[in-house]
Amino acid sequence: MQILSAVLALLLLAWLLQGVDVHELAGTARRMPAVTWALALAGVLATYGLRAARLHAEWRARTDARFVDCLALFAWHNAAVSLLPLRTGEAGYAWWLHRHWQVPLAQSLPSLLWLRLQDAAVLGTMVLALLVSPALAFVAVAALALLAAVVLRGGRGGPVGGMTEADRAPWLPRLLQGLYGGRGGWRSWAFCAANWGVKLGISALLLQAAGLHPAALGWCGAAGAEAGAALPLQAPAGLGVFEAGALAGVHLCAAGAAPVDAGAVVGAALLVHALWLLVSVGAALVVLAARRSFARPARALP
Repeated sequence: MQILSAVLALLLLAWLLQGVDVHELAGTARRMPAVTWALALAGVLATYGLRAARLHAEWRARTDARFVDCLALFAWHNAAVSLLPLRTGEAGYAWWLHRHWQVPLAQSLPSLLWLRLQDAAVLGTMVLALLVSPALAFVAVAALALLAAVVLRGGRGGPVGGMTEADRAPWLPRLLQGLYGGRGGWRSWAFCAANWGVKLGISALLLQAAGLHPAALGWCGAAGAEAGAALPLQAPAGLGVFEAGALAGVHLCAAGAAPVDAGAVVGAALLVHALWLLVSVGAALVVLAARRSFARPARALP
């Protein structure tokens, strides 16, 4: 299955690259102002800090995890997810938690599931707002708020006949309460939203700097690219899917307007994708080189 996904991704990428002039793309990258690349790199590093803060909000009280530990966890997990096909790198999250913080699988899997559900909720809302309709995004946010209210209401109350009100609640609220409990509360949502906002902004900035105009198309391309990258069926390094998502997002926003140069969009998306991958690999190598710094045993979980 992994080999098949890699082959399909390479075929998709080869098809997308048919309209890309490699020499022109290299010239575009050289002509982009140094300050643009510096801002983009700073933004990428900021997303690492926000992601680490999201993990710190969840694990600090339970394991005495330091912020730098959470930063290393995210760097390692992110590189594994980015480089391995079919999102098999997700296993790196549970591996790290067990090896460094002695967190059992029964606790790491709900944490990972909640992390991805939260990402899907936040990113999905932003993508809807950018690509489809701000009104639809508002409805999605309202639905999420209502669901959260139901979950929190189901978690209140004391024992009744040997069972809490949460035990008597329907299975879905109980499941979500189990996933949500102790996950960082509002700070977790704030860090998650800030992370995705910065990520979309970085991608939009680079797409515009690479020649994608007007600015709205840069945001649409960024939304499409991130939506594609979030799909569960991924090839190694997200090859082809990121670029195809950017092209789809631009076409969706440009429907009925002037024709879009597909080669220019794919080329610009390649530059953005390359930056994310280079930082991802670089951060993982830094963690690997400094692995002894993260060998401190965490406090045992109750």
